[in-house]
Amino acid sequence: MLTAFLHGFILSAGLILPPGAQNVFLINQGANHKNFIHALPAVIAAGLSDTLLIVLSVAGVSLIILSVPALQLGMYIIGFIFLTYMSISLWFTKAETA
Repeated sequence: MLTAFLHGFILSAGLILPPGAQNVFLINQGANHKNFIHALPAVIAAGLSDTLLIVLSVAGVSLIILSVPALQLGMYIIGFIFLTYMSISLWFTKAETA
C-alpha cells in the first residue's frame, strides 16, 4: 500500500511541479488582477484540470494509449497541431511595450 502511495505521489509531483504554460498563465493572472477573486476562476479551472490529469494518469490511461497504436498516433498528431498553432500564434504576436 505504501509503495502504491509513493508511486502515485511521485507521479503527481512530476505532473504538477514542472513550470509550464498553465503555471505561467496562473502567475500572470495573479499579477494582472488586484483582487484574488478575479483570478479565482483561473485557479479553480487549473486545479480541476490538474486533478483530472492526475486521476487519469494514476488510473492507467497511458497504458491504454500505448496499447492502441492508432490512438497513440492520434495523440501525437493532435499534440503536434496544437504546438504548431501555439508557436505560429506566438511568433506573429506583437510585443507590448510599456
